[in-house]
Amino acid sequence: MQKQWIVVLARKKHCFCIVILIVTNILHTEMEIPMTKIVLMATAFSKNSMMGMVIVALVCMGIPFIALAYMKTKTGAKITSFLKGLLFYALFAFGVSGLINILLLGGLSLSSVLNRSIHPVYYAIYGAVLAGIVEETGKFIGLKYMMKKNPNKQNALLFGLGHGGLEALAYGSSLFMGNFVLALLVNSLGVDEYFNKLGITGEKLVEQKNNLAALMAIPTSEYVAYGIERVFLLALQIALTILVFMAVNNRKLKPMFPIAILLHIIAYMPSYLNNMELLNLTFNLLITGAVCVIVAAYVYRIYHQISDDGTIASKNS
Repeated sequence: MQKQWIVVLARKKHCFCIVILIVTNILHTEMEIPMTKIVLMATAFSKNSMMGMVIVALVCMGIPFIALAYMKTKTGAKITSFLKGLLFYALFAFGVSGLINILLLGGLSLSSVLNRSIHPVYYAIYGAVLAGIVEETGKFIGLKYMMKKNPNKQNALLFGLGHGGLEALAYGSSLFMGNFVLALLVNSLGVDEYFNKLGITGEKLVEQKNNLAALMAIPTSEYVAYGIERVFLLALQIALTILVFMAVNNRKLKPMFPIAILLHIIAYMPSYLNNMELLNLTFNLLITGAVCVIVAAYVYRIYHQISDDGTIASKNS
C-alpha cells in the first residue's frame, strides 16, 4: 500500500506546528513526481477518504485495547506483561533498528547497494529481514529476562499483544489521525490558503502540492485494505510471541525462535515489496493474510496444549 510520510513544518508567530501525514510509503520512499509542474487535481479531501482515515485509526487504536481487556479477563494475565511488550517493541523496532539503519545506510558501502531508488528489491528484502531478526530477538530477550517471575503462556500472550499493539498504534492510529487533522485543515481553509498560512513558496510549494495530490488520490479501498492488514499483523505478532515463548522455555523447542524470525520475514515481505511498488496491493494483502491466518490458526490449535515450560503436551496425556 502506498503510504509515504511527509512532514510539513508550519511557523506562526512563536509557535511551530508539525503536521505528519502519510502519502505513499511507510518506509519514507521518495515520490517520483516531476517537480516542475503542479499536478494537484482535487481541491478537497472526499468524505469517504476522511471516513477511511478515521476508521483505520480507530481500528488500530481500539482492537489492541479491546483484546487486552478480553485476554486480561479470560486468562488472568498481568497487565505488566502487556506494558513490557510495548516497551520491548519500542526499544528494538525503533531504537535498535534505527541504530542499525544509521550504521548500514549512513554513508557506508552498503548504502549504495541498499538505496531504495537504485535497488528497491534489495531495500525491501533488507527491511523485512531486519524487522524479522530485530523484533523477534527483542521478544526473545524480553520473555527470557523480563518475564522470569511469571513465565507462563498467558503472560506471553499479553506480551505479544503489547508488542503488536504498539506497532498498530505507531503505524496506524497516530499516522492516520494525523492525516485526518490535515484533511480537516485543508478542507476548511482551501488548498491555496493552507499553503499561504504555512508560508511555503517556490519549488517547495510545488513539491508539497504534489504530495497533497497523492494523498487526496488514495481511494477508500486502500484505507480498508490497510486496516485489514493491521488486524492480520497484530494476530501474527501475538502468535509469533507464543512460538518464541516456547523456544525460551524449552531447549528442545529452540528451533521455534529461527522459525518465528523466518515467518515474520515472509509475512512482512509483501508489504515491503508493495511499498517499493514491486507488488500489487491485492497480492500484498492476500499473501500477508494467508501467512498470518495459517500461523495464528496453528498457534491457536496448540495453545491449550502448551505448558508453562513451553512443552507441547499430547492430547492423550
